[in-house]
Amino acid sequence: MKKLLFACTIVLTLSATAQKGKAFPSIIGKTLDEKAVNLPIKNNKQTIVAIAFHRGAEDELKKWLNPLYYTFMKKEKGKSNFDVSEIYDVNFVFVPMISGFKKIADDFKSGTQKEFWPYIMDTEKSDIKGVQKALGITDSKIPYFFVVDKDGKILEVQSGDYSEAKVDALEEAVGE
Repeated sequence: MKKLLFACTIVLTLSATAQKGKAFPSIIGKTLDEKAVNLPIKNNKQTIVAIAFHRGAEDELKKWLNPLYYTFMKKEKGKSNFDVSEIYDVNFVFVPMISGFKKIADDFKSGTQKEFWPYIMDTEKSDIKGVQKALGITDSKIPYFFVVDKDGKILEVQSGDYSEAKVDALEEAVGE
């Protein structure tokens, strides 16, 4: 059992390392507040992309969202005296690339706080399998987090269970 766990860890580590330096695939869509967005975003800023390919990734993804929100997403003025996200001038996009998302999009939107709408992307006719292949995704039941540089290249990849160390790795990549 330990050998199997070790082998799985090695495979996941190698696949994440293999993605670094590659171009992030093109994904076209709009935010829940109806603004057009294309990934990778070309506005001279790095982008943090949180992506889920399966409803099974949802529970783990929820554990990441508050720490990512408080670290990277700009808050409305007056909501907080100190905004950690002011340190980082990055784009943040959550992409639920879940088969059948179009059917539940309205329910998802109504169950999501308005302050998150500008950060959640509803994709338009994206090739889910193609994006998975381009990103080297082997396990669709876990969430993935990418730091993409201003030119669209992947700088850092984290996935799976939330940990402070993984968020720290994303922060380090943004600081590069």
